[in-house]
Amino acid sequence: MRRGRAPADNSDVLAMFRLVYSGEGATQPLVDDFSLTKEHKKWKKWIDDQVEQPEGYLVFPSSKSARKALRHLRACQVGIPEEGTEFPSQPYIAGVTSRAKTATAEARYEGADPSCSASTLSNEEYASLLEAAIRYPDKQVGLCVAAMVSCGLAAGFRSDDLQDTRYFMELICSVPAEPLPMQILALASNAGKANQDAQMTYAALANHRQPHLDCLAYLSQLVLYQINVSKLPLLALIYQNNMSWRSYRMFFRDPSMATSKQTYYDLSTMLLKVAATMPDTLVKTKVMHLMRCSGTVSLAAAACSMDVLRVWGRWARSEGVVGKSYLPKSPLSALPATGVLAGFGTNFMTNHAFGRGTVAVPVKCIDSLVPHARVILQAIRLRNRTRTEKADFSGQHCVESTLYLAETFWQTSPFMLQR
Repeated sequence: MRRGRAPADNSDVLAMFRLVYSGEGATQPLVDDFSLTKEHKKWKKWIDDQVEQPEGYLVFPSSKSARKALRHLRACQVGIPEEGTEFPSQPYIAGVTSRAKTATAEARYEGADPSCSASTLSNEEYASLLEAAIRYPDKQVGLCVAAMVSCGLAAGFRSDDLQDTRYFMELICSVPAEPLPMQILALASNAGKANQDAQMTYAALANHRQPHLDCLAYLSQLVLYQINVSKLPLLALIYQNNMSWRSYRMFFRDPSMATSKQTYYDLSTMLLKVAATMPDTLVKTKVMHLMRCSGTVSLAAAACSMDVLRVWGRWARSEGVVGKSYLPKSPLSALPATGVLAGFGTNFMTNHAFGRGTVAVPVKCIDSLVPHARVILQAIRLRNRTRTEKADFSGQHCVESTLYLAETFWQTSPFMLQR
């Protein structure tokens, strides 16, 4: 997989630092910027050494407006900024903006597929990417990518959502579909760029009609691998009522990084490494946003309404207070999208049938994957009911979800091995 990106332009970099403010110490650069690169710091030192304001500098009435202009120029360096963004009216900055847009557009499509599928995954590409992930030699990386891609597409996760996805899982009540009730596993999060108020929002995951596309199957493999092989003390901490279990992330490159928020580079590097092993080279204009784009297009192709798309994607401006404060608190709000992305179409309530879902997995098989989980669950339920100690309902939901994922693992394993 390759992705185009606008190359750095020295003239643009210089323009970024031709910003001063006309207050006290007007000849000084912006010293409260926290993301200066090594090259930028050279320009900062050069400005510091100037006794008088160099000719050609742009003067802003306040440090606040200067910082705002600098942020906008940085946005131009990375990619095309949002439409409607108000840029300072100085011609020099306008010229930099225009050049950055042109360079970004040219670099983005250089060597990429110019077709309408350049930013999405087809069904064949999706299946091939998942298969490459499962066969990847580094199992932590491979399983992480498989779960990340499948869950990201099913739930419409952004990159920042995946970087901070934790073990906040909840197996909610079955949806009364026919002929087989639909089990919904909800992933909760209070992070993400659209969640400015840090409210707990939920994304719904369901079993796919086809086992090799089942996001819960890949999530079960990842969770069980991390518990049994990577030795994450998740269940033990929940049993001890130690709230530090909440700091564990689901998607990470190495167990030593499990308690830290991942960076874009951490996750994208894993995805690119796995994609490089695919039989056919995957050339796209997106990397971490590929899953969200693919899910959105799939829902639109299935004639889902814009209202369903907005709720499923958790877009910030989804119908005011209703979309911002009420609907995100329930994973069932976007149930039509969940049914479509699970492969059952818009009539999933009367067409929800898949053979492996009827298989009763013996309790001893489930317990072999998560020993003592049932004992831990009973202890937590008793503790939460009697309130003898601090209640931890999130821990209870996590253990219940882990047991369900262990059952899903056995139901899908024969198909995975056959494939």
